[in-house]
Amino acid sequence: GDGVFSWSINDPMSLRSLFVDCCSLLSIPVFLLYKILFAWIPWQLNLKWRWSFFVDCCRLLSLLALLLCSIFSNWYSFSALICTLASLYLLDRSKYDKKRNADPFPDPQPYKQLKRIRDEEKIPAAVKETFVNQIVDFTLYDAENCQTKRNFEPIQMNTHCTFAKKAVLWGARDYDTSLSIEQNVERSIPALIKFLAIGEHLHLDGFVFELPGEEFGQDVHKFGQGVRRILKCISDHDPAGYHCMNKSYLNKIGWTFEFSEIPIFVTTFAPCYPSNHSRFAFGTKNAFVLLQPMYSFVIHDIGKDTPLTNWDNPTTIRDKIRVAYKENGRPYHIRKVVVYPTAHDIVKPLEDSGLTLVEWWKSEEPPKDGDKGTSVENY
Repeated sequence: GDGVFSWSINDPMSLRSLFVDCCSLLSIPVFLLYKILFAWIPWQLNLKWRWSFFVDCCRLLSLLALLLCSIFSNWYSFSALICTLASLYLLDRSKYDKKRNADPFPDPQPYKQLKRIRDEEKIPAAVKETFVNQIVDFTLYDAENCQTKRNFEPIQMNTHCTFAKKAVLWGARDYDTSLSIEQNVERSIPALIKFLAIGEHLHLDGFVFELPGEEFGQDVHKFGQGVRRILKCISDHDPAGYHCMNKSYLNKIGWTFEFSEIPIFVTTFAPCYPSNHSRFAFGTKNAFVLLQPMYSFVIHDIGKDTPLTNWDNPTTIRDKIRVAYKENGRPYHIRKVVVYPTAHDIVKPLEDSGLTLVEWWKSEEPPKDGDKGTSVENY
């Protein structure tokens, strides 16, 4: 007839037209077959059967094209032959059988020569290093480039400590408001352990934790409760088992915050502090707890604490820091003694006169409005 599929065996051009028409028409069902077998059918069904069926269909179509084009010796018949051979040798019908047919049990011979090690210390160092590195990579994050550290930068860059701008800090994981303070802190404990383990060798200076400003940054007493919960959670996970926050003399002389057998100086900043305060947050929206290992002060040669300050001609690093804070309108109270309860300075009152303090270590409701804090004379 005169239809699209009319052809004659004596007309090579009509045979070629037939081949093209067949390929055009068959490409659609092949595509649909592939989509049905590998995209639309759930993967938990027999993947081996689907692949085998698809391979068989491709081979059948290639063979059909070869038969249609082999009447004449030309490029069409040669191309069909290549497709048929490719379908036979390149498409592996047992592709998904290899793992299923493999023996799940390893060769027992190498294991017969191994003797059981009853002491973990005798495990080869290479084996230990492998699993330790895998665990570390799984639990840690990039503490040097996290959002917490970036949020703290306005304070680091504007505070008047002489070595603050060059200090090397790590930050806790980004604060997740859907979790509690304790849950947020626990996510950063592995990084804190690593920080303190390598910090002395790499001259790391501080580890920063963040608190949401709307909830904990507007009131100094509520801020103190947030600080207590952070430090308590860290203390509860102390690998050394010291648990400094459980000590009965926490607010007395002789106590210091400690983690992994390393004494730590704790400084806090919050939006609630006025611009003339040493703990001013420089426009940051959130509050922060900065943990500074005591070895950092030794590395930067701060020197021993002293009540005396050479205001006119500062020579020591400590004197220069005190003078810098005073000249920039943010002087802080300097005690007349060097031995005092360090807990009293972790969360400072809004008026840093040395007459009142914030009892952040107590788990209780914040004082009523207008209460500036507890008198130091009570201690």
